[in-house]
Amino acid sequence: MKNGTLHMVGLSGGKDSTATLLLAIDRLGKENVRAVFADTGNEHPETYAYLDYLEHMLGIQVVRLRPDFSAEITNKRMFIARDRRAGRDKRGDKIRWSNKAKRRALAVLQSTGNPFLDLCMLKGRFPTNRARFCTEWLKRDVIVEYVDSVVQDEGRTVVVWQGVRRNESDKRKHAKKIERVAKGYYNFRPLVDWTIEDVFRCIADHGLSANPLYQMLGRVGCTPCIYATKGDVRLLAGSNPEVMDRVRNWEGQVGQASKKGFAAFFQGKELAGTKPGEVSDLVFWERHQIDGILKWAAKEGPFLREDWGRAADDGPSQGAGPRCGSEMGLCE
Repeated sequence: MKNGTLHMVGLSGGKDSTATLLLAIDRLGKENVRAVFADTGNEHPETYAYLDYLEHMLGIQVVRLRPDFSAEITNKRMFIARDRRAGRDKRGDKIRWSNKAKRRALAVLQSTGNPFLDLCMLKGRFPTNRARFCTEWLKRDVIVEYVDSVVQDEGRTVVVWQGVRRNESDKRKHAKKIERVAKGYYNFRPLVDWTIEDVFRCIADHGLSANPLYQMLGRVGCTPCIYATKGDVRLLAGSNPEVMDRVRNWEGQVGQASKKGFAAFFQGKELAGTKPGEVSDLVFWERHQIDGILKWAAKEGPFLREDWGRAADDGPSQGAGPRCGSEMGLCE
């Protein structure tokens, strides 16, 4: 029924959201379930292929959402062009954009149509452990806005089925099975008490294969993720060198759009033993931009949790460091 309750599954292409989708279809029928995928523009090609696979095998259509930052970029261009601020920051650098930086940024600050790249150019930086704006802007807000449009425009109650398990992380160990978010908007987490074995068994029992990325990288999500390990970087550099080429190009574009003139995809931890300000900017960025990271990753040796937080969940190092994810379960 058009005015009935809409049961929506936030589908990432990962194991938990896939199992959640299967449960929803089993209980309600595929005609009463809407699978929604928030496309960051930084997904592995295997994830896009896996969504096609699920559509074919289940006879469904996945709604694919991509945020648009063109209006925000237009406003940022106006701000940069008109910036006349006075004063200096805590490091003694001028707050105002210099004329040289303005010309450099305005030459590249245009919408590309790729949500991840556009967001990073808008911010003038890549997300980090302390400023992980990617999940918020590219996943959470996109889903929430979509749910709100259904509630407001279609007049329907929406129940969002989320693939969240309590044993995934400390952040999720107290996750409620069902909760009211707002009027007409509920979250339902049917897997809260499941184990990882339960999840893969559910997928196999339905005659489906899990996303092949679990055999390659051990996780599903942004590729690369800001929490990638040394092993992840090595593997991607060998099996998907185009991913690293893309990161190199993105670093150039985001750097040009930033006030500093430099940007590094992986800078959440001090991989080379230095922090910004402890060495010259040129040395810091040389060590932390992608070519410096590739040299670091190529060095033999065991993974060190200090390198940066482990991204893969449910692996042998589960809990060893930060992981990408949210209470909404949008990345796995």
